[in-house]
Amino acid sequence: MKLPSIPAMTALRASAVLTLVGLALMVWSMLEPTVLPVMLAMSVGQGVGCMAFALYVHVVIRDLRRERRDRDAP
Repeated sequence: MKLPSIPAMTALRASAVLTLVGLALMVWSMLEPTVLPVMLAMSVGQGVGCMAFALYVHVVIRDLRRERRDRDAP
């Protein structure tokens, strides 16, 4: 499956925003430890954080592959 090619800086900015959203949910659950904030942090916050990390890793791997391809080219 081929992922859509988006610019690296756009993907990194999206990853940073998603990370901040996930962290905000986690902090909310720590400041107000009732059922709703904790459940949202454990489900939505974790999903958003994992998506941000996956996007970041995708950009890093794509950059490394491009660098290797450019280095090996004659």
